Amino acid sequence: MSARGHYDDLLEFSKAALDWGYSAIEANAYVTTHGMLERLASGPLPLSSLHNPTPNARSSLGKSSYDLNLSSLEETERREALGFAFETIEQAARYGAKAVVLHMGHVPIGKEMQRVLHDLWHECRTQSPEYIQVQQRIPELRARTAADHLERALETLLQLQAAARDRGILLGIETRHNLHEVPNVDEMQVMLDAADPQVVGYWHDTGHAATHEQLGFTTQEEWLRRHSHRMIGIHLHDMNFERDHQCPGNGTIDWNLVARHIPEGAIRVCEIGEWNEIDELELCPRFLASQGIVSPTGIDSAVR
Repeated sequence: MSARGHYDDLLEFSKAALDWGYSAIEANAYVTTHGMLERLASGPLPLSSLHNPTPNARSSLGKSSYDLNLSSLEETERREALGFAFETIEQAARYGAKAVVLHMGHVPIGKEMQRVLHDLWHECRTQSPEYIQVQQRIPELRARTAADHLERALETLLQLQAAARDRGILLGIETRHNLHEVPNVDEMQVMLDAADPQVVGYWHDTGHAATHEQLGFTTQEEWLRRHSHRMIGIHLHDMNFERDHQCPGNGTIDWNLVARHIPEGAIRVCEIGEWNEIDELELCPRFLASQGIVSPTGIDSAVR
């Protein structure tokens, strides 16, 4: 993610990340092809994790594998999404990564209302009648079919769990960014309870949780308080008034809160948007070390 627009060759990105003080790299699901993954894996830094689906490819349904829904009620789509996830687990085992990060799907309610919600937030109108109306409407629409999608997500997770166990790979269910996605904070509990804790855990995302909080829904503290005991990994990025995926320290996230909830051994990944400057990316390990989130030597921080 951080390399986009800066590095054409991911081998060179791996070399640069080593110089900046990172100790590993997470492969991004958006644009990573087989060839790019091979170049990344040939670099000096190991792969900490792969974000599903990696490599990204076109599906038979005419869309990117990244856009397929693992909790779809259409079995053809769910099975194809499942196949790409199996492939990601295989690639993780092949290249020595520890974990695969999963987006478990979504309830298809359309994105227009969510765009309206974000627009009103950016206009400082979160107390307006228009905002409150949309804020209430989204959960109402989601609730109509959420239980069915959660059932499919659980079915998918248990199938992936078996494959991951056989290959020695951990699966991290990620905090999602948009309100229609699966799981929400309660559904996360259901999924973690149903899964083998030796294989499946929680993957916290600081920017996604901060977005939920800014929009008036679940707080960062609640996500962490309820699920950090199952945390196997975390995406570290800040959030300013415009958006998340900012370099840590360039936003409003309470890093002391985050630091208190990260268990020893959790994979730490800086998920930094490509619009950030490279010199800012270089500062991330030192900033996070000052917050007690990674070691001062950078031995436990990855970049995506």
